[in-house]
Amino acid sequence: MNDLKIYAFIGLPKHTEEVIYPGDAVLLLAKDEDEQQVLMRDVALAVRGDVVKLSNGLIMIVTADR
Repeated sequence: MNDLKIYAFIGLPKHTEEVIYPGDAVLLLAKDEDEQQVLMRDVALAVRGDVVKLSNGLIMIVTADR
């Protein structure tokens, strides 16, 4: 079984008000929700990742740890 790795977080400007420490993951900030959706699709397709939308609005892209 492959372990999952958090590849990226995609957030909005409101998320910079919170303390976010992405660790080894990439943190991308979109200007609005439309751009957040575009970034989500582009990144997930590029790394063959799965998308998780968190309750606070952040989007997390996870990949199999290879």
